[in-house]
This record gives sequence, structure tokens and C-alpha cells, in this order.
Amino acid sequence: MNPYQPGAGLRPPELAGREQAIDLFDIGLRRAEAGFAERSGVLYGLRGVGKTVLLNEFGRVADERRWLTIKLEAVNKEGLLPNLTAELHRTLRIATRTHGRDAMRKVLGAFKSFSMAVDANGAYGFGFDVAPEAGVADTGNLDVDLRELLQQLGIATRDLGIGTLLMIDEMQEAPKATLQAINTAIHGLGQDTDPLPVLLAGAGLPSLPGVLSQATSYAERLYDYSEIGALAPADADAALAVPARVRGVEWTEDALADAADFSHGYPYFIQTLGKHAWNAATDRRVTAEDVSIARDRARADVDSGLYRARWQRASAQQRQLLQAMAECAGDAPASVGEVAARIGRTTGQISVPRRELMDKGLIYSPAWGMLAFTVPGMDDYVLRQVD
Repeated sequence: MNPYQPGAGLRPPELAGREQAIDLFDIGLRRAEAGFAERSGVLYGLRGVGKTVLLNEFGRVADERRWLTIKLEAVNKEGLLPNLTAELHRTLRIATRTHGRDAMRKVLGAFKSFSMAVDANGAYGFGFDVAPEAGVADTGNLDVDLRELLQQLGIATRDLGIGTLLMIDEMQEAPKATLQAINTAIHGLGQDTDPLPVLLAGAGLPSLPGVLSQATSYAERLYDYSEIGALAPADADAALAVPARVRGVEWTEDALADAADFSHGYPYFIQTLGKHAWNAATDRRVTAEDVSIARDRARADVDSGLYRARWQRASAQQRQLLQAMAECAGDAPASVGEVAARIGRTTGQISVPRRELMDKGLIYSPAWGMLAFTVPGMDDYVLRQVD
């Protein structure tokens, strides 16, 4: 009956500290349904803070309101458009069964045109004949076609009294041209005199706002950006105590304090420690002694689940740069100049490994001339590897 669920994208039993974000998202859906121009949203933050969980929760809220939802994950700078087509096909098959062919007719035709341009070898059937919609999403220009496809989705869902939600996780990994097309489509639809209920919810690393702005300069004003960070102390305590209390188990104050010292409020760390503390407990209480036993087990889990694979993917030169970052600033942002000096190089000489580490998603630049880890606690792990 262990209630704690560490893992990528797994919803914790108590989604503490995210209530306001979920409420605001629900308000946004309702406003879009009512015909107001509502800004799409982008979540960004470090690994392990629960961005994917929150994105999934947005999808659940949209599903409850009967919206059409399309969820994608951008991976390794490729594959987003074929994935979009496949996921949209799945969504439209469900929508056709739910709302009927007539309500989806023009959308299906636009999808047919769009899918033929994106994946000429794709075979997307609906169990009945669908002809491409002439003159809609068939130009071969992604910026134009994606907007026209989303426009048809918006018209169809508006007529049904609902809306369309496009969710993209790991959005910083999408190709620049695709992000440009997405930004252009969302921007164009939002400028219509009669706004359509089409919203995007994106999530990614702290570099995501900058990546979107590089794709189109107005992206900084296009989205409502929300930084997702560590939980406040009271919320971190609730994430541990509430699921246990439901099962008749109490955490002592000392145990919660020691757990906070380990987790620093990061949801992945909280769930991992909670799992092992529960297993260590011998009665209906989780004590500081149980947390002490759990810490080593949780640390081993975090090392293997969060850090080790990233460290192993780094070359010797890249590891040297990671070590210098950890020595210079710990978990805080480090100056590029200081990092270079630490390993006896110029900033120009470390530009290649720096870019490679950014491309691998291990580090990012929070400000000009600064570097930081994308994973909380990575500095401690790095220093333990080189001791």
C-alpha cells in the first residue's frame, strides 16, 4: 500500500503546491469557450520538478471539459510533425465517434491534406472515405498549413461548445522550423476578431523561453510563461503527510524536517524518499530513524534514475567542464569565464563541449555568460564521481 510514486511523469498521490496553476488553466479554458482571446501557456523548469505531471493534469482538466486534446513529446530535434499527425489522427477518430462525421467533416478533410504533405507514406484511415479539403492545409508551407489545420479544429470545436488543446512536452527539443510554424499559427489564431478556442500548453527545460524567442521574436509576448520550481516547505510536507494519513500513517515532525533536508522541495526527490521511508517504517508512524535509513536508499535511486545516465553520456572533455561548474558554483549558476579558467582554458576553447552539453540537455544558460545544471543536485553527484 506504499502510496509514493517516483518516476518520470507519474502523478503523485497528493499534487501539492500546483492548485493555483491548475485553477488558472481551468479558467483559461472557460474563457476560450466563452469567446475570449486567451493566451496559451508554457511551463519551464529543471528536471524532476513535475512539469510533465502538471502538463498531464492540464490534459485531464481539458478532457473533463470534453475538449479535443493532442499530446506530443518532442525528442532529439526530429519526429514532431509525424508524431503530431499520428496523435491528431487518434484524436480525430475519437472525436468522430463522439460528435459524428458531419461535425468533423471539414477537419477530417484538412487533416487529410495536411497529413499527405507531412508524411506522403502515411496511411491514415477513419473507416470511411475522407477526401482532402481543397485549398485548406495543402500549400506545402508548414507555417500556412498548420495554421489552417488548427483553424479548422477551432471552428469545429467552437461549434460544439468546446475547444482544442495542443500539448507539447520537452518542447525545447523541437526543430526550429516546427516551433516557428507553431508560434505563427498560435499568433495568427489569437489575432482573429472572433478568437477560436485553440490553446497550446507547452513544457520544457529553463532554456525553453529563449528557444521559442529564437524561433520567432514575438514568442516572448505570445505565451504566458510559468516557471515550475521546488515546492514550498508546507507543500513538500503535505506531499508526504497527506497520502500517508489517508492510509492511517503519520509522519513525525522530525521526520518531515529531515525529509525536507534531503529533498529541498523537489517532487521527484520527495516521492523517492517517501517510498523508502514508508518501507523502512515498522509501525503506523514514519520517524526520523526511518528517514535516516531511507536516505541512502533514496540517494542510490536518484543517482541511478536521474544522474548516472547523464554522466555516462558525457565525454571526458564534457565531464571536465561539468566538474569545473560544480567546483565553481555548486548548484548555482557559474560564470563561463570562471569555468574556463578553472580548467586552464579560454572561453572560446570550451565553446564546443559547452554547446554539446546544452544539446544533450545537461546544462543551460540562465543569463548571458552563465551556465547552470538542468538537474537539481547534479553538482553533488559530479563531485562524488571525481573524488
